[in-house]
Amino acid sequence: MNEKFHLIANAHLDPVWQWCVPEGLSLVKSTFRSALDRMKEFPDYTFTSACAGYYKWIWLSEPEMFEEIKERVREGRWCVAGGMWVQPDCNLPSGESFCRHTLYSQQFFREHFGRIARTGYNVDSFGHNGMLPQILLKSGMENYVYQRPDNRKEKPGLPAQPLHDWQSPDGSLVHAFRIPDSYCGDIDEQRFEEHYYGQEQPVMVFFGIGNHGGGPSKEQLKKAGERIAAGNFQYATPDSYFAQVTGVDRPLVQEDLQHHASGCYSANSRIKQLNRRAEAELVAAEKLDVLAGLLTGSALHKSAIESAWERVMFNQFHDILAGCSIKEAYTDAENAFGYARETALGVNTFAAQRVSWRIKTTDILEGKDSEMRNRLWYRDGEGSPLVVFNPHAFPVRAVAQFGTEPITKVLDSRGNSVPFQMVRASYTDCIYSYKCIFEAEIPAYGYGVYYLYQQESEAAGPFATDLSCGEEYLENGQVRIEFDRDSGAVSSYVFKDTGTQFADGLLGRAVVCDDTPNDTWGHDVYEYNVDVGAFGGGTLELVETGPVRATVKSVTTYGNSTLTRYYSLYNDSHRLTVRTVLDMDEPYKSVKLSFEAAVRNQTVTYSMPYGFIEKPANGQEEPSHAWCDLCEDSGKGLGLLNTAKYSFCAIGNDLRMMIARSCAYLDHYGQSKRDGEVEFLDKGEQEFTYEIFPHEKKANAALFRAAEVLNTPLQSHLETHHDGALPPVYSALSVDRENVVVTAVKGAQDGNGYVLRAVEVDGTATTATVTFGALGAAATLTWKPQEIKTLRIAPDGTVTECRIIEQ
Repeated sequence: MNEKFHLIANAHLDPVWQWCVPEGLSLVKSTFRSALDRMKEFPDYTFTSACAGYYKWIWLSEPEMFEEIKERVREGRWCVAGGMWVQPDCNLPSGESFCRHTLYSQQFFREHFGRIARTGYNVDSFGHNGMLPQILLKSGMENYVYQRPDNRKEKPGLPAQPLHDWQSPDGSLVHAFRIPDSYCGDIDEQRFEEHYYGQEQPVMVFFGIGNHGGGPSKEQLKKAGERIAAGNFQYATPDSYFAQVTGVDRPLVQEDLQHHASGCYSANSRIKQLNRRAEAELVAAEKLDVLAGLLTGSALHKSAIESAWERVMFNQFHDILAGCSIKEAYTDAENAFGYARETALGVNTFAAQRVSWRIKTTDILEGKDSEMRNRLWYRDGEGSPLVVFNPHAFPVRAVAQFGTEPITKVLDSRGNSVPFQMVRASYTDCIYSYKCIFEAEIPAYGYGVYYLYQQESEAAGPFATDLSCGEEYLENGQVRIEFDRDSGAVSSYVFKDTGTQFADGLLGRAVVCDDTPNDTWGHDVYEYNVDVGAFGGGTLELVETGPVRATVKSVTTYGNSTLTRYYSLYNDSHRLTVRTVLDMDEPYKSVKLSFEAAVRNQTVTYSMPYGFIEKPANGQEEPSHAWCDLCEDSGKGLGLLNTAKYSFCAIGNDLRMMIARSCAYLDHYGQSKRDGEVEFLDKGEQEFTYEIFPHEKKANAALFRAAEVLNTPLQSHLETHHDGALPPVYSALSVDRENVVVTAVKGAQDGNGYVLRAVEVDGTATTATVTFGALGAAATLTWKPQEIKTLRIAPDGTVTECRIIEQ
């Protein structure tokens, strides 16, 4: 058949939205049961359903029904689509999260149905990041179906015809179809006249009862049968539709698909921060788990990690992670993220200490000259060993820390004295309330041993430092930074060697924006820049000084809210690290940090999952991950890193980061029904960290690496003195180009070797060599700009490139 109108019977299922998980499971079961029953009554109709997580629910709870579904899949009447665990928010999950969605989902489909999904299917998600075509294609899906944004107000530049091609920055291309009206439509003439009859090409027409489940009703199927009998209509699946339109001309889209529901980039700060933490901690734990397996022979915790990822993936469902579900649903989501983080903590801790227990931590200078041996305060005078792990596949020079005891000296494993500093800890103890921070240099994907001393007779220092400071300024050998007392923001940021000024006004001024007219999603809202005030009345206090860092504390207020910031400048860094605590109580208002940078002819670079995109500084709210950058053609720019935020914009030279949005829980076009019982998101205290990263030349790769370290710091584990087969300093893996970063290291799903994810992060085609010394493996490969490569390393050290789904 070669009809023009392809009828797609489906049921969009929200497992959580205005209800919680138990009701969601009930909806999935009843919808799938109904779809199966209708197949007996209407022998020609086909059904499409996505989301591996739903199928796993049925597999676990109703195995008999699952067998029926398998049979319908074999017959070709049930289309398994999507290739992801749920229909996630398609902007906010990390790059590795999307890879796990497709890896685990396609694995489930292959194991249970003997096939994988061929069509990506996120019909209800609120926008789609520009790296998805590459992720889809490298996960076995050459097609994609979506509904949002529309081609009118939300993204006017989209082609008028629904069928088009969509391409990622690396050149990966998928065939895409934008549903012109709704995934939950009926079979009626008015709908066809408004949206379909004018189309020149064959189109899919989605029908069925959705959101709260349901699927195609008997009445809808009768109407569909009548249309088919009259001609020009046919039952279809997305797979069969795309196969039929292979030769049809399609316009090309080469950017992300925004902006629908821009408020979802910021709604519910807590759930977004928990998502970021869970993602980062699981990736780091898995890396150390593999490292422990390689160095000690321990078994990998693959099933535990996969189970934790399932919790994370489920709660990346678009209505959960986007912040627009009912309040009660977030108790469940927080528990699930807690499960994932607890799993990561357990795997990480046991893996790290299995390694550290086998490191030679005493007599490590045996055979060295006597002078160096004496510098270690040998035997009884040895300090306490502290093993510092670097989970990143590049060398890291950063601060490590250890708490609970006063420290008088820190040495590295070669006996060199290391600058350290005692700083206030988060606890208040009757004896001691400080922790030790020191400068550590750890090789790529490895560890180093340091020694901490406590005896006053062994005290080290003073240490040479370029740091100088006062209440209103911080300075080292690279930069001088000055503060405005009233706003608590940076008023001057100068590179000392060139005199380059990066502040054209205030950097980090906390502005308050009116959010009263907007619902939780921000439907038809593209900018959040109606400024109605700013935090002020500030105080400044110098709270830390020493050879490692100096810190100025700023406190400002607005209405019932307080913003506290701890500005820290490290001795050898040009970046300013800002620990931020916001106590928010301003209903229907948003808070943004405004950075008025001395940058002209601006382009904004926003990070995407495993990539980035450049956009004009036009004030529109954009999704971005751990870094963004306001830059001019010369390469001068102001980068901004963060540990918890996803909503940004730039108005000319004013780069803005949304840090809180006090909208109502699940305010779904409900402005006219607001009453005194409304409860608000982002009310109360939240804490996160951001960094200001000025630069004089293009810095995409440096920004990516710095953001990785900010979100996944070095890890410290206290050890005892013991002999061991492992050396005091070790590196398992390296890459010889700074713009190629190995972001994930895992055991292969089939148990045969290991898998690396390696990403080009600068936007430059590059040939790089990845050396996995722990396995005696190396490979030299060429990356396209922003390309994601998945490398499989066999037990014999052979390296091959494979798809994300490891086939």
